[in-house]
Amino acid sequence: MKVTKHEWHQVDSQYTFELDENFLAEVYPDLTEDEIKIKMLRLLTKLDPIEDVMNDAWDAEVEIDWDHDYDDWWTSRKGGYDVTYEIEIGRAHV
Repeated sequence: MKVTKHEWHQVDSQYTFELDENFLAEVYPDLTEDEIKIKMLRLLTKLDPIEDVMNDAWDAEVEIDWDHDYDDWWTSRKGGYDVTYEIEIGRAHV
């Protein structure tokens, strides 16, 4: 018989990309160069939430080339994950 152990973790997967004025121009094609610079400054100073830009990029179907940074399996470090087991019974070979 084979026993399989399942560990049910929570993980923080982090991805990055370089947001620049060209990206903002793709997301907001109706903005002028000056308006794009102002938008960038408002993002840098956290006057505008980055979540709005990410949602607008999604709505505008602007592709983002995310780079996988790392995974933090924090339940592996701190505990608190569930463990389950299952049994697989195979046929005996004669």
